[in-house]
Amino acid sequence: MSKEWVMMHKTWQKGMAAAAIAALLLAGCGTSKAPLQGTAETPSSKSGQAAQPGTGEDKTTTPTTPTETSTPKPDPEKKELKIKAYYSDAQLEKLVQKDVTINFKQDQDKYLAALNQLKKSPDDKTIPLFKGFTYKSVALKDGQLNLDVSIADDGRLGSGGEEMLLDALQKTMFQFSEVKSIELLVDGKQVESLMGHMDLPHPIKRSQS
Repeated sequence: MSKEWVMMHKTWQKGMAAAAIAALLLAGCGTSKAPLQGTAETPSSKSGQAAQPGTGEDKTTTPTTPTETSTPKPDPEKKELKIKAYYSDAQLEKLVQKDVTINFKQDQDKYLAALNQLKKSPDDKTIPLFKGFTYKSVALKDGQLNLDVSIADDGRLGSGGEEMLLDALQKTMFQFSEVKSIELLVDGKQVESLMGHMDLPHPIKRSQS
């Protein structure tokens, strides 16, 4: 084997080795690792976000405005007065005196309050003589109580009942010392008799009671 052939063979082996190394280097340079997916850190949902209800985080409460309610103003204090009112007994034979309490706001209202007591019986042993009466106007002027009434058919009484009614009216209303007389009208007119049995003075004076 000649020396020249040996030298050429070694040179070829070195060239092949160099080519193999170059090929490996090129293969390494062309291969790149792809970034791993799904491993990037997701920003925390807590940062920059308000706490959600039910997560245990501090909650921001909105203050509520109290609803304004109107308190009703109390009515003026009513006055009370104990008086004596008069009724018929169950047999329509005599007057029965009863102690009652009337309520009113103004002094001028006490006369109507007293008259209204004569329209209702305080118990089942007495009969109201003014049950069929409607008081159209009641006013005190210069010591005279001007009373205008209307009388229903069921409010008209016999002679004994009419006499007791006029007596009950005077005894009840003359309790007020300022009442000196009573002018009793029927539907705005003076009548000779209230129910056709007894004369009706105009006015009825305290001395006649």
